[in-house]
Amino acid sequence: MDEFNEKNGKNETELLSDMKFEKNGDGDMERSVIWKDGGGTHTETTIIHKNVPAVGTILTTAITFLLVGMLVAGVIFLARYGNYFSKSAQTDKETATQAPATVLPTLEPIPAGSDLPTQAPNPGGNSGGDPTSSTAGIPELYSRNVLGVVIIESYSGSVRPSNLVGTGTGFCISANGYILTNAHVVNDADHFMVTAYNKNQCEASLIGADKKTDIAVLKIEETNMLSVLTVGDSSKVRTGDFVFTIGHPTGDELSFTATFGMVGAVERSVVIDGLRNSYIQIDAAINPGNSGGPLFDMNGNVIGVNSAKTVIASYDEDGNPINAEGLGFAIPIGTAMDVAREIINDGGIERPGIGVSTIYIDEDRANTYSIPTGALVYTVIENGPAHLGGLKVDDIITAVDGVAITSNDVLGEYIRTKSIGDIITMSVFRDGETLEVQITIGDFNQIGSKILNDEYGGAKYGINGVH
Repeated sequence: MDEFNEKNGKNETELLSDMKFEKNGDGDMERSVIWKDGGGTHTETTIIHKNVPAVGTILTTAITFLLVGMLVAGVIFLARYGNYFSKSAQTDKETATQAPATVLPTLEPIPAGSDLPTQAPNPGGNSGGDPTSSTAGIPELYSRNVLGVVIIESYSGSVRPSNLVGTGTGFCISANGYILTNAHVVNDADHFMVTAYNKNQCEASLIGADKKTDIAVLKIEETNMLSVLTVGDSSKVRTGDFVFTIGHPTGDELSFTATFGMVGAVERSVVIDGLRNSYIQIDAAINPGNSGGPLFDMNGNVIGVNSAKTVIASYDEDGNPINAEGLGFAIPIGTAMDVAREIINDGGIERPGIGVSTIYIDEDRANTYSIPTGALVYTVIENGPAHLGGLKVDDIITAVDGVAITSNDVLGEYIRTKSIGDIITMSVFRDGETLEVQITIGDFNQIGSKILNDEYGGAKYGINGVH
């Protein structure tokens, strides 16, 4: 009060009330006093202590404002983008509903005739990516199937080393001892020895062979010596599928070798030894001793019969053959089994043939050497229909029964329209003259394979064949 009187002038001021201390509506502490002077009555109020919220109150308020802000932002975001996410979620739901079930690998055989996966999974069960990233399944698949694979040794005469004429691979397709292999493995032989993975051996008899498809069937009586392999569905093989083989490449020291690769093409039409067939093309290593061995999918089902014959892709400008390097070819198991059933049921297959191999002379080569276009006789089979009819190497067949030969396929397709015993007339260019040669169609599978005088044509016309 003394301070107040001193401040406002004691002689001129009259204090009307004592100082009061109380909180206002905001919680602040106020000091108020009423006084009078020459100018009238006055009330003075002074805040002497400002109310500061507690830390907890501050935090609570801040969090409240933060949550309110997030809620407002969320409402704005959904209003703008909610429709997009709704459509995306619906699309994901539909995709999940439509996606096919993942095909899982199995180490159990799939019985013939049952549904098979549309695509074999990668080794170890990966459905895509690097096939070498996981190969855990191949050792088990190899172990389960190798007991159904055999080495085949073909002999002309008694079974002794000096009479060995061919070696290849085969595999068991039935519980009563039938073995599938390539026809060229058993050509020119009359005795056959099969050796299993466990070194057991026995002789086999030849049921029949089809040179056109390169399929042959052997049979053993020791039916408990081998496991029966599961036949798959070659019609479902797709480019990019992974495959593996078991075979007998190059010699005994490499017997029962497994190789792994990928399907490079399906229904690949190529000419092997003058015969056109449809093959499964693979990049798994295939060597001569692999001929007749099984090609497996990643479920351990046989999908093909490997063929290691040389494939000539084309010829270079100097007439040298260009081979299909680094590629293997397998006869689809569907084709092989159809042929095998016919051989088993009928004892063989009759196919029209004349016993020659040919190379087509195109216009460029014909112009270069002043010769006609047509099928140049590359080899003649001893005692075959062509030999008996008088064809010789380097003859150029320009027409057959008046049909112009515009490719090797034309000649082969025409002969296949004939029956065994039919007589055809060929127009032949030989040493500057045109001759008419009559040939009686024979059974291609009975003609043999010994090349007459071991003689090959084409050299005088700049063609250097493979033999």
